[in-house]
Amino acid sequence: MKSQRITIKYIAERANVSFSTVAKALHNDPVINEKTREKIHKIAKELNYRPNVLAKGLRSRKTKTIGIILNDLQSPFYSEIYKAIGDIINKRGYTMLLSDSSYDEELEMKNISTMISQGAEGIIISPVARDSVSIRALIEDPIKAVFIDNRPSNPNISCVYVDHKEAARIATEHLILAGHRNILLLNGPLRLPSSQDFREGYVEALISHDIEVDEKMIKNNPISIERTCDQMRSIFSGEDNIGKADFTAIVCLSDVIAIGVYESALQMGFNIPGTYSLVGYDNILATKYLNPPLTTVHQPKEQTGLYAINLLLDEIENGHNEHRQIILNPVLISRSSVGNLGRNP
Repeated sequence: MKSQRITIKYIAERANVSFSTVAKALHNDPVINEKTREKIHKIAKELNYRPNVLAKGLRSRKTKTIGIILNDLQSPFYSEIYKAIGDIINKRGYTMLLSDSSYDEELEMKNISTMISQGAEGIIISPVARDSVSIRALIEDPIKAVFIDNRPSNPNISCVYVDHKEAARIATEHLILAGHRNILLLNGPLRLPSSQDFREGYVEALISHDIEVDEKMIKNNPISIERTCDQMRSIFSGEDNIGKADFTAIVCLSDVIAIGVYESALQMGFNIPGTYSLVGYDNILATKYLNPPLTTVHQPKEQTGLYAINLLLDEIENGHNEHRQIILNPVLISRSSVGNLGRNP
């Protein structure tokens, strides 16, 4: 007999006891004597009984299930976040549903609908946009939600957010103080809030040091090693609107993009930091093992995950309805990928 067909009612008939007796025995209620409890547990085990958690949750709204929706599950950045979330979820007896939105708003909406239909009590999400149908759906639905990585435009949402604008400013200024004035920005797709904030910080740093902003020096591409290599190849082949001699340094929205620059250096024969100084963003584990080790801006990924899951569980378990927005500060990690040009900026 299939395990999904086994019900408490069926076990009660087999044990010749009432429905409530089985329900209490399966929860080890001391009201039921030990002998009866053992008998019922034995029957349940023989029948491979599994409680229908979802059905129970739909009655009580307590499924002990948390939905996690991230933009790129292959990204080392996101993997460190959901590892921190998962550790807490496991310790607190919850189950995690994990989905990848691939920076696609339609897929994001589908993932949200799936999480809600499967009885998730709460959702942690890295949204594709600041405002969207998905975000409005989460605001309107009674499900608890915490946003990470991007700060939604609506203040009535709890979120844990690292200041991407400040990260870009720190990274760009580090290059400027090392004597660089022609700095290429390898940014993500401009529709992403993180890319918009990062661009703003880059521009702010240039202007504060009286450096003219050249829009041709800002490149918006998908966050991937392959697309970064394509971008660098376009520059080196003369197909781009800038040339390989037009810049001395590169600042990247992501360490993944920076790794693409390292790969390009191997393919095209330039040197880091001899030809181009380089600063990344995220401080993923691999960056300190690159040759040379990558200077990057640390994004507190584990802290982001811990704050997010604790905010969510506090709302679920303690009924806190106050929306809290936590902004974390990025920190520069100076290594060997930046060379000093030996002149004052």
